[in-house]
Order: sequence, then C-alpha cells, then structure tokens
Amino acid sequence: MISVIVPVRDEPPAEIAGLLALAEDPEVEVVLADASAGSRGASLAAAAARARGDLLFFVHADSRPPKDALAIIRREIDAGAAAGAFSLEYDSSDPAMRRIARWANRRSRLLRLPFGDQGIFCRRDAYERAGGFRDMAVCDDLDLVRRLKRQGRFVIRPEATRTSPRRYRGGAAAQVFRVWRVFFGYYAGVSPERLARWYYGPISNRRPE
Repeated sequence: MISVIVPVRDEPPAEIAGLLALAEDPEVEVVLADASAGSRGASLAAAAARARGDLLFFVHADSRPPKDALAIIRREIDAGAAAGAFSLEYDSSDPAMRRIARWANRRSRLLRLPFGDQGIFCRRDAYERAGGFRDMAVCDDLDLVRRLKRQGRFVIRPEATRTSPRRYRGGAAAQVFRVWRVFFGYYAGVSPERLARWYYGPISNRRPE
C-alpha cells in the first residue's frame, strides 16, 4: 500500500480534492497531517506513524503530482530505490517562475536535494531507519532528504509535480533570497527556531503554505 501524506493548514476542500481522490485505489490511502497546532515536521511525523503503507509519499496540499505518479513510485521502489522525488513545475506562466523551477530542478539533479513541494517518496523501512521527520517548522523536508540519501539509492524523476506559486506572490526575488538564506543557515547549524523566524518573520505575521 502507498500512503499519500499531505500536510494541511486551513486549505479549502477543493484544493485537496484531487489528492483525496487518489484513495479511490484500494492500494492507496490518503493521510492528512494537521499542521495547524504545531510544526509541519511534527505533524508529518505523526501522520507517518498513523499511516499503514509500506511506501510513503509526502506531497503538499497545493501540489499536483504527475500523471501516473503512484505507478512511477512503485516501479522505482521495485527497481531498488530507497527514496526519491519528482521534478518541479509551477502553476504559472510567469517567466520568473519558470526560471526558479529550472534552478530547483538543477539543484535536485546535481545535489539530490529536492524540497517538499516536489513530492518526496520512500520505503517505510528507509524512512524509519532515517529517523523520520523532526519537529521543525522549516527545512523539515531538506533535513529528512539528507538522511534518506544514506539509506540507499535516491532518484530524481523527470516528471514534474505542478505546485502553486503562492509563496512568491510577495515578490519572487525576495522569496528566493529568503529560501536560500534559510537553506545556508540550516547547513551552518542555525537553530530551527531562528530559521523559522527568518522564513516566516514574527509569529504574528506567519502565514500557512
């Protein structure tokens, strides 16, 4: 069974309807991770613990996996992969968003460091050996991927997950700077609490993604 695990925080039902429809397959379940009361990492860890599948697929509520994503995941795992992710495409015709997606895909291919909006999949045993998601508000996906890569082959598929550009509505350049500041801060050992402040700003100004 594949467990599709979706972090949610006040998303309207229509936004996640397509992901919920995946559960029409009897070999698929959709598990919602309620991130409204704590960090996204903690909510994903709790959802993964509840999930019944031997394959886990973590995908954002505002993302749409590629066609036949679940069949692709099964094939990659059957071929020996421990984990992997899809490429990235934004639901926008803005040239700036296309450039950002191209750079994200280069990072993913060269460094094997996809972010959560691309859709991350793995075997349950690899997830558990890696230690699962940690209680982090940001970089929870990057933190998990780094540990998953030590469990076996990590693949980046060419098929793209199409995701919302809403994080960039305040300005693409400012958001790119924010992402890279947090990215390098994580590698420099900055605390998860400070990384969250860098990304979201003061608690009163935080908005769900």
